Amino acid sequence: MKQMDTLLFQHGQSIDEIKNRLNCIETGSGSGPGSGFASGDVSKTELMSDPEFVNGIVDNIMTNSNLSDIIEQIDAVQSENRELKELMYTQQKTINEMNIMLLKLFSQSVVAAPNPVTSPNPVTSPNPVTAPIQEAVTDTVAETEEEEKEEETEEEEEEAEEAVADDAVAEDAVVEDAVTE
Repeated sequence: MKQMDTLLFQHGQSIDEIKNRLNCIETGSGSGPGSGFASGDVSKTELMSDPEFVNGIVDNIMTNSNLSDIIEQIDAVQSENRELKELMYTQQKTINEMNIMLLKLFSQSVVAAPNPVTSPNPVTSPNPVTAPIQEAVTDTVAETEEEEKEEETEEEEEEAEEAVADDAVAEDAVVEDAVTE
C-alpha cells in the first residue's frame, strides 16, 4: 500500500512538473533549450487537444504505476456489488412471500379454530410447530368469547336497572294522580 502511495505521489509530482512547464510555455517564459519546445510555439490547449501527447501521458501513468490494477479491482468490486444487491433483492422477496404465507396460515388457524366452550374434545395438532400457534389462537378466541359474555351481562344489568327506574317513575306518577284526585 505504501508503494502504491509513493508511486502515485511521484506521478503526481511528474504531472505537476508538466503543468509547470505548460504554464511557463503559455506565459512565454520557456524553460530553455532543454524543454523541447521553443517559447510560445505550443499552448496548453494545443497540448491538451493533441491525442498523442495525452495518450503518452496516460500510457506513462498506466505503465509506471499500478493504476491499471486498481481499476481492474474496482471493476471486480462493482460486479460483486451488483451480484450482492441482486441476491439481497431475491432474499427480501423470499422473506416477503414467507411473511404472506405465515399470515395466511394464521388467518386459516383463526377461522378453523374450534370453539373451546362447545367442543368436548380439544383438537391436538400432530405438528409440533403449529401446536403453539393453535394454542395461542384458541386462547385468543376463548378470551374474546369471555369478553363478549361479560359485555352481554353488563348490558342485561343496565337494562334491569333501567326497568327498575322506569317502574319507580311509573309508581310515582300513579301516586301523584291519586293525590290530585
